[in-house]
Amino acid sequence: MTKTRPALVAAAACLFAVTACSTTEPESAGGGGSGDVETGTGVTDSAISIGVLTDLSGPFAAGAAVQVTEFQAYWDQVNADGGVCGRDVEMQVQDHAYDPQKAVSLYRSMSSDIVALQQVLGGPTSAAVLPLAEQDSVYVGGVGWASTALGYANNQLPGASYSIQGANAVDYLVDELGIEEGSSIGVVYYVGDYGADALAGAQHAAEERGLTVIPQEITPATTDLSAQASALVQEGASAVILGAAPTQLASLAGVLGSQGADIPIVGMNPTFNPALLNTPAADALLANTYSILSVAPYASDEPGVQEANALYAEADPDGATGWEVPLAYGQAELLKNVLERACDAGDLTPEGVVTALGSADDVDTEGIFPDGLDFTQPGESPTRTVFVTKVSDTAEAGLELLDTFEGPSAKSYTFG
Repeated sequence: MTKTRPALVAAAACLFAVTACSTTEPESAGGGGSGDVETGTGVTDSAISIGVLTDLSGPFAAGAAVQVTEFQAYWDQVNADGGVCGRDVEMQVQDHAYDPQKAVSLYRSMSSDIVALQQVLGGPTSAAVLPLAEQDSVYVGGVGWASTALGYANNQLPGASYSIQGANAVDYLVDELGIEEGSSIGVVYYVGDYGADALAGAQHAAEERGLTVIPQEITPATTDLSAQASALVQEGASAVILGAAPTQLASLAGVLGSQGADIPIVGMNPTFNPALLNTPAADALLANTYSILSVAPYASDEPGVQEANALYAEADPDGATGWEVPLAYGQAELLKNVLERACDAGDLTPEGVVTALGSADDVDTEGIFPDGLDFTQPGESPTRTVFVTKVSDTAEAGLELLDTFEGPSAKSYTFG
């Protein structure tokens, strides 16, 4: 097919423009509608490019590697089934090592080549990247669950925020584990958006339920929590909520166990990794450790989780498992849903993808996330329901699903 002279001039203008130049073309929409589809940065006639900024060498490296494997397996399957909007989805993966400055640098290097960010793993890294992505009108999914991310219309939070997790943790301690009014509870948390958000939710719930919070701030570099554990024991903590990483959970559980402190520990989403059951802290973890998740655990029998697990097992039969498997599958499902909405609307530009995100309500992921995720209300958590799990040596990937839960303090929590 030959081009007319005006078409050639327009194509040349696109090549030399400083900003992304959109084109309009008739396109068959895989999984969506058909018609004229406008495209821009990160989208060609044959491919949709998305980015992943993750932590492959920092405190969350083990779980991040599992997620990258599942992302790739998911998009490979989608492409084999015809892709999205008649295009293959291609993924660029970069390691930010849980370093916000590095995450910003990597985002800037890839932003001119992608239409969306599948994931920015971590609260502080997400907080650094989100403002830049908002300026560029780039969709960002799969961030850490910090409430600060809710202020960005381009962000798709995959489940309940850390503040909602923290509030639910306190409600569960009171309503299900028998922590009495007037008791004190410890909150050990990372400095920054992740830990501070979990603390905010826990403090709100503690005030609502008549408890006193004993805060203990740490950093990702704090690997020995002996001082924090001793302080909590001395102050009579009846339970501990932890907003940190697996390294800190192993230390905290081990030290509390060695001191004879028979109190529950409730971790947030990223806190547990099944490899911890191969450490000296295993007995202490099995006795007293729970995990509040925004995503169903690997051991769930929900159809979405089972599909995610089967895909991962095929992609890496000997790979490490964990709640990160259904999380990665669910994040990819959310992005695919948004890309298809954008295709149906005829606008696969970065701006069009963000607009499509704002129309996503009552999203069903077949049990991976709580049903009915609502992304049409900026500034609000898409759900206030969480999954409550307990560390187990008989459940697959180490977490037994106890219940889905939405406590009264989680319902009453308000976002600033």
